[in-house]
Amino acid sequence: MATALLRRVASAVGPLLQLGGRPLSALAPAPLRAGPAARAPPGLIAALLTARPVLGLQPALGFKTKGVLKKRCKGCYLVKRRGRWFVYCKTNPKHKQRQM
Repeated sequence: MATALLRRVASAVGPLLQLGGRPLSALAPAPLRAGPAARAPPGLIAALLTARPVLGLQPALGFKTKGVLKKRCKGCYLVKRRGRWFVYCKTNPKHKQRQM
């Protein structure tokens, strides 16, 4: 059960990460790889945590993009920057919004 889950996670996450040019099967623990003489490389989890993301992907800014901005609490305030309106909140950062 755990092996199947590990394979599913590795197949889903593998294409999103650069793994130093090595195939994903080379990073798997010894029981998952083919061949009896294979040495055990560093664990799959350690390799995935230290891998660099693909250059085309960028982390989200954390803003909700909306056509109509609304203040959701007393701490929210509007700011106009670079020709767009932004809502920032001092009390709850989840209220951040950006105009489309």
